Formats: sequence, structure tokens, C-alpha cells
Amino acid sequence: MMVLSWGAPYFTNPSLLQQLLTVILTVTLPSESAAQTELRGEIGQNVTISCPVERQNTIKFFYLQKDEVFVNGFYTSRTIPKEKWPNTRVVHGKATVQMLHLKASHDGDYECHIQYNGSENVSSIVIHLSVTAKYSKPNVTMSCDDNICLVTCASHGGYPRAELMWNGVGDGSSPAWKVLNVSEESDPDTMLYNTSSTSSFNCSYGAKRLINCSVGGVASDMLPVCVPKDPPDIYILIVIGICSLLGLIALIPLLLRWKHKKEQTRAGDPKEAIPLN
Repeated sequence: MMVLSWGAPYFTNPSLLQQLLTVILTVTLPSESAAQTELRGEIGQNVTISCPVERQNTIKFFYLQKDEVFVNGFYTSRTIPKEKWPNTRVVHGKATVQMLHLKASHDGDYECHIQYNGSENVSSIVIHLSVTAKYSKPNVTMSCDDNICLVTCASHGGYPRAELMWNGVGDGSSPAWKVLNVSEESDPDTMLYNTSSTSSFNCSYGAKRLINCSVGGVASDMLPVCVPKDPPDIYILIVIGICSLLGLIALIPLLLRWKHKKEQTRAGDPKEAIPLN
């Protein structure tokens, strides 16, 4: 474990630099065994990193670093240079740092270093910050042609990387289903992941099935695939046929009556009568 040292670029006072070198030397001495704790945060939210302290002792200095880079801290007898992370602030007098507006780049190990008044030892502890972002609810689309259905699942904005899973498709050995492609892209600025996958279903192997997809613990709605086209119900056809036949039978007397009236009308029409001599 390497402790961050603040060199000459930050201090121009020789006596102050000498005192700091003394502190750095004491930091390299055997210290309390480092432990590690876990902390979780969500991208865009805030998190508080609280380093354990001995309440009966007074803190001489405290600083927090990540990958040997100074994050924030304080020294009771002098001012620490203000090269601190702009999204952080120290809770006054406590070994606690509030980190605002988390990003994916904030994920990682943080080292707390504390020295108490009257002691040459430096207490160190590692805190692992896991930063996450929930994937969006997967969107599923489907298109079918003959006996082949193509189903695409897409989700975005997640961190860290998570594998997209197809559910309800069996163990993957069936020839009725196969994954055609998988796409995973990470935004260069936010480091958030977008993922998608397209699967092919051969409906000639069996009846319909219900499937969905999931990524990062977020699942899509269930989707029926290979739904057979229902043939016309035989009873409906029989009813339609009977109704048509009854309708035709009902029309026959009307047609005969209309024809009879038409013949009577023609027989009584004076224009068609034979003139008398």
C-alpha cells in the first residue's frame, strides 16, 4: 500500500516541507493492519465515505486517496492544498468525506489514512466503492416470416457490464432457437453500457412459448413466440352456413310473390291490351 505524498509543488515553506517529510517517513512505518469494507453507490447519487476512527483520540491528520491520488482530507495544524476532487467535501472534524454526483469512474478502492495526536502510527483502511446504474427495462420487438421469428431485446444505461440473458428458451441446445448476434457498447464519456441481442426461433419445431430477456436484474415483459394461426372454428362455419341457408329459404316466397305481382301488373296494363275493331 503506497501512501500519497505531497511534494514540493504544493509547499514552498522549507520547515513545513521538513515536517511533512517526517510525516511521510512515519507513514511508511508499520501501521495497523489494513482492513477492507464495502460501500455501494448509484450513478448520479451521493455517497458518504466514513472511515473508522478511535473516538477517544484526537485526529492529527486525515486524508482519503484513490489510486495514490489525493481525494480530500484535513490537517489540524496546517492547511492542506486545495487540489481536491471538486465533487467532495469533508465533514468538519471527522474522517468522513461526502462524494456528490457519482460517476462510473468513481468505482474502485479508496484508502483512508489517519494519524492521531501523540502517536507516530498511521491507521489505514481500504474501502471499496461499487458504483452501479440500473439498466433500462429491456424493449423486445418481434418479426415473423413463414416459420421463422426474429426477436430483438435491447437495454441501455447500465453499469457495470452485465450479460443479457434469454429466459424461457430452454438450455440452448434445441435447434428451434439460437442467438444470432450480441452487441455491447460503452459510452466513452459516461462509461454506461448499452446492450442488445437478436435470437431466431424456428416455429416448425413446436407450439408457442413464452419468453423474455433480462440484464442486470431487470426483465422485459413476457412475449409469446410461434403462436399458431387458429383455423376457423367448425361450429362457426356451421352456424354461418345454416344462417345463409335460412336466409335464402326466406327469400324464396318473397321472390315468388314479387314475380306474381309483376305478371298481374303486366296483364292489366292498358298499353298491352289488344285494340277492338
